Amino acid sequence: MKKDYSALSFSEKERVCESIFIANGPYWHVYTDGTMMQNIFCCEEDFKVGMWCLASALHLCKSARALTFELMSNHAHLIVAGQREDCIKAFDLFAARLRQAFPKRQRTIDWSKFKMEILPIESLQALRNEIIYTNRNAFVANPAYTPDSYPWGGGCAYFSPWLKHLTATPLEDLPILTQRALLHTKKIAPFTDLRVIGSMPVIPSFCNIKLGESMFRDARSYFNSLTRNAEAFSQIASRLKDSIFLTDEELYSVICSHISKEYSVKTPAQLNAQQKIDTARHMHFGYNASNQQLRRMLRLDLSVLEELFP
Repeated sequence: MKKDYSALSFSEKERVCESIFIANGPYWHVYTDGTMMQNIFCCEEDFKVGMWCLASALHLCKSARALTFELMSNHAHLIVAGQREDCIKAFDLFAARLRQAFPKRQRTIDWSKFKMEILPIESLQALRNEIIYTNRNAFVANPAYTPDSYPWGGGCAYFSPWLKHLTATPLEDLPILTQRALLHTKKIAPFTDLRVIGSMPVIPSFCNIKLGESMFRDARSYFNSLTRNAEAFSQIASRLKDSIFLTDEELYSVICSHISKEYSVKTPAQLNAQQKIDTARHMHFGYNASNQQLRRMLRLDLSVLEELFP
């Protein structure tokens, strides 16, 4: 009789995850550089267009399986399993469908700057970290969201049992004109497997959430990783050339840990002026802390920080 997964030991669960990881690779982080791109998604309707463009692109290139994604105002992240050329093809389809859909949004966008980068993910732990990093992206940038409440990414579907209680409609059950309006194309035949709630594509109908979840031992291990891996987030941010990747609360915790080890004090208020500057350097270069974050955390004058980190 097959052993209940919940009854497996830690090491047994790790072996299961490792086996699934090996069987479904290779894996890639596909992303665009938001510092080079103007805002694409400026309102809820823009984001809905983006979701439909991504859903349709992944449906047209099923050999690339998205484990999660995040659409941000001026960039995107996708964690994808499949051959490199298939993952590139999926992104190219996504970008092409965005270019096709957005002229109807009555806004001029320079799509030449919407260029993808693709980086390999070579271990199970690295894949876990990249999934977490992606699902945290909007949470770090916007205090209005948590990693599981942002509607324009896969994180809201991770380990969410409420999803099965939502009533979704097969796309093909909608009027043909409605299907064409949602997909921004007259060719709707390839997309019959997509499901809809309201006017939004259901995330698990185009993103392989179950495969992404299977990389974690359980929901608890996933949840614990969301806010407890600053070192890994630092390495990924460096790899992606990202700017801020920790919230103020997380950065403050890292600062307190650092100054406790370095200076045997508990709070930044107990640091002298030189210790504050040395701590600012450590946080800036090690954790991409912004000048405004350092001003708030260390009570340093902004002019001092701007001289240190122009």
